[in-house]
Amino acid sequence: MPRRLLYIDGFAGPGEYEGGEDGSPIIALKVALYHTLKGKLHRPGVELVFFFIEKDKARCENLEEKMNELQLPANFKVGVECDTFEHAFGSKLAEIEEQSKQLAPSFVFIDPFGPTGFPMALIRRLAQQRRSEVLITFNYQPLNQWFLQDASKHKNLDTLFGSDVWRKALDIGVPKEREEYLRLAYHNALEALGWKVLPFCMINKHNQTQYYLFFATKNPLGMLVMKRAMWKSAPTGDFRYSDLSNPAQPCMLEVVFEEQYSQQLANSIYQNYKGQSISKQTLLQNDVAWHPVCIERHLTKALRILENETTPPLITKVEQRKKKGTYPDSCSITFAP
Repeated sequence: MPRRLLYIDGFAGPGEYEGGEDGSPIIALKVALYHTLKGKLHRPGVELVFFFIEKDKARCENLEEKMNELQLPANFKVGVECDTFEHAFGSKLAEIEEQSKQLAPSFVFIDPFGPTGFPMALIRRLAQQRRSEVLITFNYQPLNQWFLQDASKHKNLDTLFGSDVWRKALDIGVPKEREEYLRLAYHNALEALGWKVLPFCMINKHNQTQYYLFFATKNPLGMLVMKRAMWKSAPTGDFRYSDLSNPAQPCMLEVVFEEQYSQQLANSIYQNYKGQSISKQTLLQNDVAWHPVCIERHLTKALRILENETTPPLITKVEQRKKKGTYPDSCSITFAP
């Protein structure tokens, strides 16, 4: 039986934007087509399954036309379903649940136009699939402007959050405090399902939060990969992107933030492991993957700080390396008492 990887786009759209730019389904297919690991992805024994869900018939037809323009390998299995995400994906999960099976390793992209159509009850069922990851667009601007202000829409928010926890925001008059309360409430609702969650904030040209991206996973490697991607768009580690920013302008504080994060990580690692010998893989999985900001390069810098920039050195031995100042993935590190 082939090894299967599953990509689901719950609000797929027509496959292109008004200006002709590729939509998310076409981007996903092209990434898989031209990925640097395509030699592994396209080989026999690996099946890449793409499941695109879009409720609008005209958009579905346009998406299928765009996909037909691509020459896809035989191991790409692509399906388009004209239905709501809640019904289509819920039905697929029900089939798996009835057979007491598990979903194939899956990345689920939920990118709706507003804060409806992806109830927490459905997200809870997805979280029960142990090899699942999800990226959710949490449309804060319409939620704040239209749903909070209209009592007839409040039941929709109960469904979104999975409870009435959000209702305390109605009594918060300071906009930034209200936003932070709602962001954290949704974050906590996802983590209560057993995931680790990483948010990314998108700021519009009016310097207002337009939406958050919430990435959720149970896999340390998945979290590291997503944080790497977020660092590319937010080089100071605050994981927010503003339309007001000039991406061509280097951030003068970038180096300062890098140093701060590395020093903080160094302090934390030493406090956790002083007097012990620990593999680098353990540090990556336990201390870096679930850190809210740091990625692999911060670990390297943190270890150099502990070995070379403290007196006496707080790292006393590094096994299985050929060159000082390097920390191969297979190495083991001994920390001073």
